[in-house]
Amino acid sequence: MYEKEILDNIQEPLILVDKNANIIYSNQAFDTYSYYVDVKTLISDMLSLKPLKEGISIKNYVYNTDNYTFLIDVYPTENGLYIFFIKDVTRLFKLEEELKKEGMLSTVSKFLIEILHDIKGPITGIKAATEFLKQYPEETDVLEDILYEVKRMEEFLKQLSSLSKPIQLKLSYENIHKILDKVIKNYQNVYKNVDFIRIYDPSLPDVQVDSEKMSFVFENLIKNAIEAINQKGSITIETGISKDPVFSPNMNKVSIKIRDSGKGVPEELLDKIFLPFFTTKSFGSGIGLSSAYSIVKSHKGVLRYIGNSTFEIILPIGKEIERD
Repeated sequence: MYEKEILDNIQEPLILVDKNANIIYSNQAFDTYSYYVDVKTLISDMLSLKPLKEGISIKNYVYNTDNYTFLIDVYPTENGLYIFFIKDVTRLFKLEEELKKEGMLSTVSKFLIEILHDIKGPITGIKAATEFLKQYPEETDVLEDILYEVKRMEEFLKQLSSLSKPIQLKLSYENIHKILDKVIKNYQNVYKNVDFIRIYDPSLPDVQVDSEKMSFVFENLIKNAIEAINQKGSITIETGISKDPVFSPNMNKVSIKIRDSGKGVPEELLDKIFLPFFTTKSFGSGIGLSSAYSIVKSHKGVLRYIGNSTFEIILPIGKEIERD
């Protein structure tokens, strides 16, 4: 009776269930959930996760239904029951998406102003060269200047169009370490003051990827790491099976972590680093990380910054992509 009073007074929605997904107890805060969510399915889905079957707690698991998003913690008990803490975070997630959209619109607007300014330069150069050529047609060397300016404009347009085109993948099972080694070797030959440290899991299975596009992702992350340490320091590349309770609860995905010896990403920039056109550099278009993010996402994977100057890629081994 005393325990029930304690549970009733907990403000977070809470339920106690058995291994067959039967609800043994629910507090008042949870009762309203039963009106708009299939609780039985939610419980069954959670109990099917590998960590819970092995008696391991799960925290901050994001569970999505058609219209709602929940954040769930589950704790196995010694007597074979499970304590669920379930929080409806639908409004928070929607608000976050709206804020991201607003931030992206602002960033895109700034970029368009910059790129229009940049395009104006080549147009002015082409105009001046053609007017000169009109007066002096024998001066064909000016054609090289015109072609140079045209190529500059083509590059701008290529960057813009790459963001709108759907990504077409040529998938095959590849040794992720061989792809990484090829990319690292190219940078090692150029940046002699950078120490590349490999911590590879030799038992890692081959992963179904588009090797060319995944090489671009690795190149982009390693290049950013080199720039972050001003071309002097260490970069650690670590691989293994992901044990992330949210993105790999069944431990059927691989993890690739790229960490540099720099200061890391400032907290105020964390929500912007994967936005198209965002850059803190005095050069570049800010498309690299955004393109890398899209490529990993098209592989049904995750690209994220996890702190400590570390970016992590989580990729399904293959079956998840095949089902789609």
